[in-house]
Amino acid sequence: MNSAEGLFIGRIAGIPVRLSRSWFVLTLLIVFGYGSYLTNRFSWLGPGAYLAALAFAVLLAASVLIHELSHALTAKSFGWSVGGINLTLMGGHTTFQSARSDAGRSALVSLAGPVANLILAGIGWAAMAWTGVSGWPALVLYLLTTSNGFVGVFNLLPGIPLDGGYAVEAIVWKMTGKRDAGTRTAAIFGFLTAAGLLVWLVLSGAWHSVGILVLTFMVAFIVMTGSMQAYRSIKVRKAVGSLSVAALARPTTPVAASLPLSEFPPLPDARGVFAVTDQDGRGLGVVDGQAMMAADAAGDTSATAETLMVAVAWDRPVPSGLNGQALVSHIAQLPGRIWPVASWNGLSAVLFESDVIDAVKRVQPGQQ
Repeated sequence: MNSAEGLFIGRIAGIPVRLSRSWFVLTLLIVFGYGSYLTNRFSWLGPGAYLAALAFAVLLAASVLIHELSHALTAKSFGWSVGGINLTLMGGHTTFQSARSDAGRSALVSLAGPVANLILAGIGWAAMAWTGVSGWPALVLYLLTTSNGFVGVFNLLPGIPLDGGYAVEAIVWKMTGKRDAGTRTAAIFGFLTAAGLLVWLVLSGAWHSVGILVLTFMVAFIVMTGSMQAYRSIKVRKAVGSLSVAALARPTTPVAASLPLSEFPPLPDARGVFAVTDQDGRGLGVVDGQAMMAADAAGDTSATAETLMVAVAWDRPVPSGLNGQALVSHIAQLPGRIWPVASWNGLSAVLFESDVIDAVKRVQPGQQ
């Protein structure tokens, strides 16, 4: 178990599923808040209303899991790599190790989750109308229907990071051929949705209910924040698109591991670094200007290359022709923070993750 990611509860179709600690916070809120509602709505429950609220929390988690599984399985059917599913305080999310690079498929993946929940809610509603069950079975059916209906409708709201927002982005992207136009439209829809929720809260008088007030503000905040992040993502994509290994790679000058700092040769390139090698000429690590200046400032000119070096993932070279998002996606899957560059016209070079990050920041407006 990785405590930072949540409690690992198993795999479904090979997809790891984790339960965040925050989910237990949500469960407590539901038990006490929804339990009070059920006590008033179904007086025959008595103290059992809180047990029913706990059942609702569990069914809600199951509904969210079905929702996220629908996303994940649809994505896998398109060949996307799925990192895992995490159930959290805000519901849940599925991580994809493959980027959303196709508008049509992105729309289908986004809509798969809420559609699955609405289908289950429809089945539950039909069962309540036609079966005539009563008592606890009827209550469980009611809770199953409402949980799936809530998850489905909530996620169809047209604002990122909700599925409805990603669907708007993908549909406009498909229509215009421009992803940025889709993201911008989804962001605008998100701002309008957040504003609409707050206007509804006031005009309907629903703000008198503390539970509805908190829930509405929470949803509006999520959508508003997601819309602002969507606008920023346009700038990030433009910045990432300008990246290239050719522009970012640093040339290297080889030095023996035992060579003291005082005997280092001058670097022919201001951006260059020293590649530390063993007796057989195999790479061990690199020494950059920062390490050299720190040792020099401390008066430690006798420090050897081996003591000053930073480890390099020599066995995971980065192709020299990578650019843009392909470059970012590639290095995201590599261990370490510095990698050799392959096929560099016979010259030795390395790529620093920090250089990639700095390059993105420089291109983005407002970044230093």
